[in-house]
Amino acid sequence: MILVVCANPALDRLLVLTELNLDGVNRASQVEVTVAGKGINVARAIRTMGFDSHLYLFLGGDNGIKVANGLSKEYLPFDAWPTLGETRLTTVIHEEKMNRHTVVNEIGPLVPFGSSLTLIHSIEKQLKPDDYLILSGSLPRGVRRDFYSALIYIAQQKKAYSVLDSSGLPFSLALNSIPFLIKPNVKEAEEALGFAILSLDDKIKAVHCFQKLKIPLIILSDGPKGLVVGYHDEVFIVKADNTLRGGGFSIGSGDTLVGGVVAQLSQQADVQDAILFGTACGLANTFCSGAGVFNLDMAHQFMEHIFIEKYYSSKRR
Repeated sequence: MILVVCANPALDRLLVLTELNLDGVNRASQVEVTVAGKGINVARAIRTMGFDSHLYLFLGGDNGIKVANGLSKEYLPFDAWPTLGETRLTTVIHEEKMNRHTVVNEIGPLVPFGSSLTLIHSIEKQLKPDDYLILSGSLPRGVRRDFYSALIYIAQQKKAYSVLDSSGLPFSLALNSIPFLIKPNVKEAEEALGFAILSLDDKIKAVHCFQKLKIPLIILSDGPKGLVVGYHDEVFIVKADNTLRGGGFSIGSGDTLVGGVVAQLSQQADVQDAILFGTACGLANTFCSGAGVFNLDMAHQFMEHIFIEKYYSSKRR
C-alpha cells in the first residue's frame, strides 16, 4: 500500500494569459480550478498509473470542503483532520508567450495540535511492513517542524519505506531520521547542504553528501537538465536524448516523478527502471495543464528517449 501525507493541500487556480502585463489590466484566456498540494499531485499521478494510494490531509473551511469533494470525484481515497481557518488557495499564472509560470501561495490555515497527533496515530495504525509512506510538501502553521521526522521513525519501526519530498527546515530535520528516498531539487539541496550547486560536479558532490547520511536512494532533480541519482554507493545521471523536449507546464512534474518511482518500486521493480519510468511520467506531465495529470501512453513512448548516461562510485571518491 502507498500512503501519502499532504499536510498543506490547496485549491489551485490556474490563469492562462498570453503575457503578464505588470501595472496593467490582464485578461485570462483560460481559468481552471483543481484540488492540489504536492501530495495530492502524487496520489493523482499514482492513480493515472493504475495503482492505489491513500491520502492523509488537514482541511478547513469552504475551500477544504471543495478539496474533499474534488478528491471524491477523482476517486482518491483520503482521511482528513480539521484546521483553524481556510485551506489555502494557490494562484498559478501561466504566460503562453514566455512559457513561464508564476505561483502565488497563500499562508494557509493553522493546524491544531490534536489534528497533527491524530494523523500520526492513524498512520501508525495503518502502516504495514513494505508499505511506502510519502511525505510531500510544506508544513502548515501549527505543525511541528519535526513532523516528518516522527513519521519517518514510525516507518522504520514498521519496516516500511519512507519517501521525503519537502523543503526548508522540515526537510533538513527529517534527513537526520534517514528516510529511504529523498527527492530534492537543486534549490532545496542548496538550502539543506549550504553550498551552491552550479555544475554536474556540484550535483554529484551534493548526492555524495546525502549518501554520507546513509540515505539509500537520492533523486536530485534539475528540471530539463535531468536527474542525478544516488543509490547506496553508486551515482548515475539520467537524461533525455536530443530529440525530446518538455512541454510548457512544469507544475507538478516533480510530484509525478515521485509517484511514478514509488508506484514501480512498490511492485518490486528494479530501481533504475523505476527511475526511468518516473522520469518519463514527469516529462509527460509537462504537456498537461493539471499537476499530476499526464498521458500514460505518452510516458511509455518517452521511455525510449530517456537513458542513464554515466555511473560514479562514491567508494572511489
